[in-house]
Order: sequence, then C-alpha cells, then structure tokens
Amino acid sequence: MSEINLKAMRRLTVTIPEEYVAGLEDMAEDMGASVSEAVREAVATYLMENYWKETIGGVARDAILKGASNDEALAAVRKKFPRAATSLASVAWYRAKLRRDGEKVPTDREARSKR
Repeated sequence: MSEINLKAMRRLTVTIPEEYVAGLEDMAEDMGASVSEAVREAVATYLMENYWKETIGGVARDAILKGASNDEALAAVRKKFPRAATSLASVAWYRAKLRRDGEKVPTDREARSKR
C-alpha cells in the first residue's frame, strides 16, 4: 500500500451489506492490511477504473500513454479540470496501474529524460 496523507483524508460513514463487509475483510487479510485500507483501495480502484476513466483518469492515462512525465500528465489534468484535487501521487498511481496492466509505458524518470 502506498502512504496516504492522513491530513488530506475525511471520515465518511456508510452502511453496506454484510456480504460486502465479509468480502472487504477477506480482501484486507489478503493485503495484510486493515479493513479501512481495503475499503480505500477498493474505492480508489473503482474510481480510477470506472468513474474517472473517461474524465480525470482518461486525461492522465492518455498523457502517460503519449509519453508524458507525471508533472506533464498532472498539468494536462489540471488544464482540463482546473478544480480537480488530483495530485502527483494520483498520476503515479495511473502510471503504475498501466504498467501492471501490461501497457508499455516509460517510468516517470524515463519520460522526464526524453525531454
């Protein structure tokens, strides 16, 4: 798990079905993490892969796939979505996710060295 800035977090209370809780507990155990961390990971994955795919995530992914560095990808996101709270850590997540999914994208260092 990546480090999370606890000051930038907000508590949110939700009610979910018991079978989801069981699944999150299993996920947490597999991750070697707390249920809270498993929930954050599940929500982040859903948002990054589904909800933001055609918006913030799509812009970041497109920029990365075109060879942009993390700073350049973040600039592209902020240009299109000036009120977005997207950070360099978010862009780095997209890059890592693309690489995990088998996309041939350069590391941030490699992208910066090509400039």
